[in-house]
Amino acid sequence: MLNVTDLEIRIGARLLMEGVNFRVDKGDKIGLVGRNGAGKTTLTKVLAGETQPTGGNVQRIGEIGYLPQDPRSGDPEQLARTRILDARGLGTIVLDLQKAAIDMASDVPSTADAAMRKYGSLTDRFTALGGYAAEAEAATIASNLGLPDHILAQPLKTLSGGQRRRIELARILFSDADTMILDEPTNHLDADSVVWLREFLKGYRGGVIVISHDVVLVEETVNRVFYLDANRSCIDVYNMGWKHYLRQRS
Repeated sequence: MLNVTDLEIRIGARLLMEGVNFRVDKGDKIGLVGRNGAGKTTLTKVLAGETQPTGGNVQRIGEIGYLPQDPRSGDPEQLARTRILDARGLGTIVLDLQKAAIDMASDVPSTADAAMRKYGSLTDRFTALGGYAAEAEAATIASNLGLPDHILAQPLKTLSGGQRRRIELARILFSDADTMILDEPTNHLDADSVVWLREFLKGYRGGVIVISHDVVLVEETVNRVFYLDANRSCIDVYNMGWKHYLRQRS
């Protein structure tokens, strides 16, 4: 998961936080809160390994799924469906299977034979990684995030910023990462998708750190709250749900 020790983060001469220590273990659902500009997004980038801290250490154990506010990752030519499926190594295999199936129909015996052998090998790998059940799971996640099949069949470069962000969210939710770090995951989601996401996060078995202005999502999902105090340059850790946190904070 995550083990943070004596963390210090500065931006230029400005100290955002120092002496920060915490752990994120399996089953922890953490709401990261604090006033705008306190450094929440900067902290998530450090935790995800996108930027380096000024001091201290972040130990990452297992896979991290990170959703930034403005995701720019992924090959623009890649299909949206492939981008999601590749979170478990399936996307490229599916494309290779489709090509091998075409090559098996070749009039050139050597080409057809090589394609047949490759198809068998790819099928074994596909099955080992979850196969059609995993494909169906990815499609269900995408659908619940407002991404129908015709969107999944398009290259990333043809999609809007909101669609790209939902693709990245779907990819992370499908990845089965040990820890998810989600910066405003409800942006660009409709009401039904937000309700679905709440239920997904409640049932997620890994660790989650979430920044969200959706009070209901935070209220229903988190079991710990990290308050980033910009005045004291520290994080106050509350090992309790949102409602108890509000009473304790007041």
